[in-house]
Parts: sequence; structure tokens; C-alpha cells
Amino acid sequence: MENVTVAILAGGQGRRLGGVDKGLIPVLGRSLVERVLQALPDGPARLIVANRNLRAYQALGVPVASDPWPDFRGPLAGILAALRTASTPWVLILPCDAVTLPDDLLPRLMIQAKLQGLRAVYAEAHGQGQYLCCLLNRDLESGLAEALEHGERAPRRWFATIGARPVDFSDVQPEPLWSLNNPAEVADACARLSRGD
Repeated sequence: MENVTVAILAGGQGRRLGGVDKGLIPVLGRSLVERVLQALPDGPARLIVANRNLRAYQALGVPVASDPWPDFRGPLAGILAALRTASTPWVLILPCDAVTLPDDLLPRLMIQAKLQGLRAVYAEAHGQGQYLCCLLNRDLESGLAEALEHGERAPRRWFATIGARPVDFSDVQPEPLWSLNNPAEVADACARLSRGD
């Protein structure tokens, strides 16, 4: 655990949710980013990557970093900010809207990275890659910066270029809420959490 920093990506524009700051959306009395923070295991260092409302994120008592560029280059820019800011060899990337995640997310990702000698692994469930739930070696920083400078914006494509592999979480029940992308999904998450699912 001491070799890992957990970085929560909260720097997007929230376009599919009307431009709101997604990490600060309240869900049953707590913001999304608070829910992710409170679900993390003890031990790893923590970091939030945000580009707006920095004081609100800093008030959570966690270091806050921002994208290297001011023009919202997407989640890869947030990942680069995390890799540049972390001081540990490994960085676990999580999106701020991952309301529920597998309890063993980090150990399963780390085990597969070590067993397969990989610098990057990501979660997958039922054939769907969850590219922003990933474990990355910090030595990927320079290559990612170069990819971004050359116009790369898609995590899936970048992962393919670095040989990242998926780790299957299809067995996890109830199925994790990996992300919330529209008001209906936010409402469904509220309902599930209120039921204790």
C-alpha cells in the first residue's frame, strides 16, 4: 500500500450532466468525490485532480493537482497530472463518479500487474473496459505527456499503445457503479445506495 497513490479524477467538464462539477454532485448527503474517498482502503496516499472549485476540493483535506493545460484535454490530462504529482511508484486512478467499487480492486490490479510484468492494467466487467479505473506505473509519465502533445485524447487508444491489459471483475456482486454519466444514472445510484445495494 505504501507504494501506491490513489488519484481521483474530478477535473472534467461534466458536459453530459449539464456542465456541473461532477465530483461535487451530492448523492444522499455526500458529494461523489467524498464517497470515493471514504470507500478507499487505509494506507495509500490520496490525491484529487480538479480544475474547478479548487477550494471545495482542498477543504476535503487531500492534496489537489490540476491538469498541465487549461483547455480541458480530457481524462488523459488528469492522469498525467496524477503521475506528475504522485511520489509513489504506482498510481491507482479512479473517476470521481465511481460510486461503488470492488473491495479488492487495488490488490487484484496490483497482483495482475506484477504477475504479468505490466506497467498498466485496468478494470473490465462483462467485456466493458473501465479505463479510468486503472493502475499505472509512474514511469509512464513522459510517454503520456508526449502522446497528449501529439493530440491523443482517448484512454483506450493510449492503453493499447502501452500494452495495458484488462483485469476481469465480472464476478463482483452487486455489480459496481463504475461511473455516472447522465441524470438517470445519478438517480439510479441514489436509489441503489438508499437500498444498501
